[in-house]
Amino acid sequence: MKRIKIILRRILLIIMLATTAIFLILHYDSKEYTQQNEQEYINRICSMTHNRAVAVGIIDGDEDVFLEHCDIDGKTVDEHTLFELGSTTKAFTGLGILNLEEEGLIDPDSPVTDYIDWFRPQYKGSDAVVTVRHLMDHSSGIPVWTISLIPEGSEGEITIEETVRKIADVKLAHAPGEVHEYATINYDVLALIIEKVTGQKYEDYITETVLKDVGMNESFFRITDSDRQRIFAGRKAGFFRTWKYDAPTYYGNTAAGYLVSDTTDLVKWMRYVRGNIDFGSFPITDTNNYYAGWNLYPETVHHGENNPNFSTQVIISRERDLGVFVLSASAGDIATRIADGIFGMHMGMNAKIGLCVSGHELQDFLFVMGILLILYIALLLQYKRKKLCICGGLFILTLLILIPIISHISYRFMFVWMPYSFGLMIISILAFAAWLIGCGRWKQK
Repeated sequence: MKRIKIILRRILLIIMLATTAIFLILHYDSKEYTQQNEQEYINRICSMTHNRAVAVGIIDGDEDVFLEHCDIDGKTVDEHTLFELGSTTKAFTGLGILNLEEEGLIDPDSPVTDYIDWFRPQYKGSDAVVTVRHLMDHSSGIPVWTISLIPEGSEGEITIEETVRKIADVKLAHAPGEVHEYATINYDVLALIIEKVTGQKYEDYITETVLKDVGMNESFFRITDSDRQRIFAGRKAGFFRTWKYDAPTYYGNTAAGYLVSDTTDLVKWMRYVRGNIDFGSFPITDTNNYYAGWNLYPETVHHGENNPNFSTQVIISRERDLGVFVLSASAGDIATRIADGIFGMHMGMNAKIGLCVSGHELQDFLFVMGILLILYIALLLQYKRKKLCICGGLFILTLLILIPIISHISYRFMFVWMPYSFGLMIISILAFAAWLIGCGRWKQK
């Protein structure tokens, strides 16, 4: 029996080392790419990272360029294929606030309580004064983990107000205005302010005053599960592949991540942004370069991020008529990688892929390795010390219980946002803990 365990351990070790080597080799590319082969650049990144569907919209001078990649049987992607925009939605919410500010209906330096009288987050035991500007630049002090409080449900089941009430008296991580901490729910509070000021539903107001003004006639907000039928199916990672995934609807988070659009509309949006938004007027400090849904730099403005099964990235030049918007039907940061490369190509630079692993792919790899490591440890232990086995198993179970309590992130939220392999890893840890406790009890008998 001991010899069998040694052989199995060696086999597992070889599998882990071989998997790591193959994973790294398959995710490396040494070629340089130019604007003349930018489609090849997109195809290569997508094939390396199992990113099954991507649409790219580019403005370059007077020219609009559309590029696509799709390797799903029976599916095609073009400039009219709809994707969820994730956090790039925040720029539309930000523009809605800027418009209301221009009309004199919102003062960015006024406390949020001027518009939502029951919104009273706490800092060091007292009501904190959070302003509209603090929400716009993510310096409100609302902690990042509050994203896990956003309730699941479609329009009619929940409201934006219900989401905001979840944090009405939240304990702030920092004093308002002192630290930039990206918390998606800031923009849900802004959406509720829009509703209070205009008397309209958030998505109706943005559609009428922003989308129609830009000419984005194919775009809409995903407010129900049935809206999925109009959108390209999103995917998430799991066991070195990506799989179709119907993520829950979070109507209460519509303003921060659930605008649906295509590259036809988004090239219009980029041209509108270039011609109508004065980024030079945005309040930027040494510690915070974010405002109204944009990360601001001297030469560019950009934004990205994910939904559970989509990712996007937009980069717009502040100096010339150049912009890139990448839509991906997979979570991760590959949309950002593609956008950076394409933008650089149109600036006259070559792009080199090198080692290219998306954040979600890396998580998936680590979870799979974690499962194999648990098996290795199980074969390595002797189980002779019964009390130690029981204590070890109970410690692991206690740790699993404490993780969501300490992090404020529920396992449900983790299962929605993490790769599929995360679930199997948790099951493996539970099984290992139960095995330890069982071995200890069996030894006692």
